[in-house]
Amino acid sequence: MKPYLYRVFVNAVALFCFAASAISAAELSFSLGLFRFNATDYYYPYFYEEAGLRGEITYGVGELNNHLFRLQIYGYPGDDNIFEPILEYGYNRKMSPGGWELVARPVAGLGVVKLQYPAPYYPVVTHQYLPWLRVGYDASVGRRLFGPVSFRAGDRGRLLYYFSDTYGTFAEDKTEWQNAPFGELEVAVAPNWKLIGRAGVEIGGYYDDIFLNREKKLRPFGEAGVARSF
Repeated sequence: MKPYLYRVFVNAVALFCFAASAISAAELSFSLGLFRFNATDYYYPYFYEEAGLRGEITYGVGELNNHLFRLQIYGYPGDDNIFEPILEYGYNRKMSPGGWELVARPVAGLGVVKLQYPAPYYPVVTHQYLPWLRVGYDASVGRRLFGPVSFRAGDRGRLLYYFSDTYGTFAEDKTEWQNAPFGELEVAVAPNWKLIGRAGVEIGGYYDDIFLNREKKLRPFGEAGVARSF
């Protein structure tokens, strides 16, 4: 990875930590889970069909006009050895008509994908780094179901722009569209504490161009974690 890309990402992580600590956070949440996809390389098409790990840490601020800071990490430690940290900022717009909670959030951020092609297909293992600017939205609707249980359904949509040197597939078009419809359950278990569970599918993005055969576009995922309000 080029030194300036390292500096950009390190500075972004530092900004994330500073901003989240400088503002009195309304809620901190952490989740960890799995995602599944049909990975491939150019010599053995459709050879892999494996699961990876995904995690998410978010800081939310305020009541009606929240500032949201999100750090996501994807990792597949198998032969393909994919690793992707994503840092995003979003500005919430919330409404609560008739007991429903509607959220519309414009989002912008940066992600860097590390690809490692597996030996013995290459004599020497090489690394490729794909930096992506990410601009899009989070949209969801939620409601308390009963007692301590709440439900939310929504979608995360992102326009990805590859802003480094040309990388194979992206020589002609450096933009990708990705979205992820999901459902989420929250269960209040103690004052200021909640359990969270989330499941959905990711559609589109660079995975389609690099890894997936054209008939299999969906990447299902599931996460579970906790949230702490302040």
